[in-house]
Amino acid sequence: MRKIGLFGWILIAFAIGIIVGAIVGEPMVALKPFGTLFVRLLKMLIVPLVFATLVVGVASISPAKLGRLAWKAIALYYVTAAIAVCIGLVLANVTGIGTGMPVGELAAVEPKVPPPLSEVLLGIVPTNPVGAMAQGQILPIIFFAILFGIAINLAGKVCEPLFNIIDGIANAMFKLVKIVLYYAPIGVFALIGWIVGTHGVGILAPFAALIAVCYLGYILHVGVTYALFIRFLGKINPWVWLMRIKESPTFAFVTCSSSATLPVTMRVCQENTGMSKETAGFILPVGATINMDGTALYQGVCAVFLANAFGIQLGFGGNMIILVTAILASIGTAGVPGAGLIMLMVVLGAVGIPLEGIALIAGIDRILDMGRTAVNVTGDTVVAGIIAHTEGEALLPGIKVGTATA
Repeated sequence: MRKIGLFGWILIAFAIGIIVGAIVGEPMVALKPFGTLFVRLLKMLIVPLVFATLVVGVASISPAKLGRLAWKAIALYYVTAAIAVCIGLVLANVTGIGTGMPVGELAAVEPKVPPPLSEVLLGIVPTNPVGAMAQGQILPIIFFAILFGIAINLAGKVCEPLFNIIDGIANAMFKLVKIVLYYAPIGVFALIGWIVGTHGVGILAPFAALIAVCYLGYILHVGVTYALFIRFLGKINPWVWLMRIKESPTFAFVTCSSSATLPVTMRVCQENTGMSKETAGFILPVGATINMDGTALYQGVCAVFLANAFGIQLGFGGNMIILVTAILASIGTAGVPGAGLIMLMVVLGAVGIPLEGIALIAGIDRILDMGRTAVNVTGDTVVAGIIAHTEGEALLPGIKVGTATA
C-alpha cells in the first residue's frame, strides 16, 4: 500500500475539517487557536527566510543577470494582473451580479484609509532595516536585502565568509520549514473547521453568485492564462507543473496569506521543479509581495457587484478606471489575510462607489480570500518557472510539453 505523504494528510485534514465544521457549527471556534498557531509558525519563518534567501540569490547573480530577472518579473506580473482584472470585469458585467439586490441598512463602516502612492513608494526605503525586520515590513526588507546582496557581490572575496554565513542561515531556514510542516494537518483542520463552523452554509446563500463568479474567474485565470503562459513561455506541461507545486496553493487556500505560504512555495519550487536557489530566492519573495493576480480579479468582480447593487452605471470609462486601479491596488496589497478587502476601497473610491459597500462583502471575504490567495501563489510559481526557463535552467528534467505524467 502506498504511504500517505504530507500533502495527503493535509487534504484529509482539510476534508475532515469541512465535515466536522458543518456538523458541529459555532463551537468549532474553540479550535481557532490551533489554526492561528499554524499561521504564526509560518509567519515566524518569513523575515529570516526572505532576507537570507534574497541576499544569497542576489549576491550569487551577476548585475547583468539581476537586471534581466527584474524586468522579466515586473513585465509578467503586470501583464498577468491586467488579464486577471479583464477576466473579472467580463464575468461580472456579463452575469450582472448584484443587480437588484436589496442593500438595506448598511452598518457604519470605518475603513482604514490607504496611504497615498508617494508614501507607499517612500515606505519601500527603510530608515531602519532592523526595525523593518522587527515589524515584518516585507517591501523594505526586500529593498534592503537586494542592496545588501549587490554590495556583497561587488565586494568580492573579502565578503565570502559573510556570504557563507547567510547561506547557512538560508539552508537552516529550509530545514525549519520542514519541521513546521509536520504540524500542518492539525493547523489545516483547525482553520477550515473554524471557518465552516463559524460562517456555516447560510452565509453563502445571498452571495452565491458573487462567490461563483469569483471562483470561476480564479479557475479560468489558472486554467487558461497561467496554463498558456507556462506552456508557451516556459515550455512546460501545465498539468505537470500544477501537480508539482500543488502544496503551495493548498497552503495559500487555507492560510489566506501569500507571505505565510512563501516558505512552502520556495521549498516546493526548488525541490519539486528543479528551480535554482538563486532564481527562487529572488523571484518568489518579490512575487509574494507584488504579484496579486487573484486579488486584482477579485477587486474587479466586487467593484462591479457593488456598483450594480447601488444602481451605479459604470460604462466603458468606469470599467477602465477599475482596470487600472485594481492592478495598482493589487500590487500594493500586503500578503496577509483580509488585506485585499482594505485595498478594495481604493478601487471603489476611484469610481464613486460608496465605501459602505465594504460591509456587504466583509461577511464572505474570508471565503473569497481563500481562492484569490491560492491564485496569487500559483502565479508566483508560474512567473518564477518561466523566468527560470528563459535563464536556461533545466526544470522538471525529462518532462517535455505534452507529457502528462507527474
